[in-house]
Amino acid sequence: MTVDVLLRIADDMLDDDPWPLIRELGATGDAAMAARTRTELARCVRAGNWYGRDLLAHLLARLSGAEVFPLLLRVYADALRGDRDDDGERLRIALGLVMHADRAACRTVVVPMLGDRDPEARRAALWALGHVFEASDLETLRRACDDPDSETRRVALSALPGVREDPRAYALVVAALRDPEAWVRHDAVLLLAWSAPPAVVDHLAPLTSDPDWCVRAVLGEAIGRRAADSDRVPAAAAALADLLADAGSAVRAGAVRGLGLLGGPLDALQSRVDDPDWWVRAAVVDVLATALRRWPAGRPLLDRLSVDTDATVRAKATAALERADGTG
Repeated sequence: MTVDVLLRIADDMLDDDPWPLIRELGATGDAAMAARTRTELARCVRAGNWYGRDLLAHLLARLSGAEVFPLLLRVYADALRGDRDDDGERLRIALGLVMHADRAACRTVVVPMLGDRDPEARRAALWALGHVFEASDLETLRRACDDPDSETRRVALSALPGVREDPRAYALVVAALRDPEAWVRHDAVLLLAWSAPPAVVDHLAPLTSDPDWCVRAVLGEAIGRRAADSDRVPAAAAALADLLADAGSAVRAGAVRGLGLLGGPLDALQSRVDDPDWWVRAAVVDVLATALRRWPAGRPLLDRLSVDTDATVRAKATAALERADGTG
């Protein structure tokens, strides 16, 4: 096959899986193909053809590696200034492949671009800095966490090293829980949810009264996960009880999952078996399905949910009961 086949897929003229072809063509290292791919990539960018742009970026990354990293990073910066529905995720994956293959060469591109006059170029470089990070970069990220632009602050948070590995990064993420922008607080909760120490519950619990649902919606699982098997279990249980009574269904569902992660008795779930929103009841089923061995009292709740008015909830509960009985 040739690049022409990939171009037909990129232009939505052929319905086929492009990725085996991208891997096959990319392995050739063909310089002439790389030159043509650059031209076609520029065409897709001008036309606003995100799908084609992303496919050709992946091919070019495989054909030319770090040589085209500056071009691809600029293409990503262009995506940041475009339509908000274009999240640039596949571009980031292509850039990540190149940075993983030649970190040192890519770093020589990223660091100078942090001072670019174009705000989107700076944000693109800031994101990439997380992939070529060195300890000396932490001050750059600290300043970016205080940037007036909330999107820059979000990118800076994502570029920080893991909060478990670096106490300075942990302090910056905890500080972001008080950011004036809701989506920055949301991102901070998610960053802390996987590897922060149990003491982080003391910082997360006050957010149960956060005015924005997007923050409260991710809080339940974060609190339950970090507090499990620690001395923060009582504080976490109190915070999750507040979230279970929240007006937002996504918040209540997150609190249900948080209780499942916390461990221990699940009596509080009884209040959500008759929740008005089916996806909250479905979350209850998911938690009970994995907790029956440690909390047999959940069996009557599953029995009730197996005759729920919603078909999805009924099916989930029935399947959980069959597994518990060894018949499913």
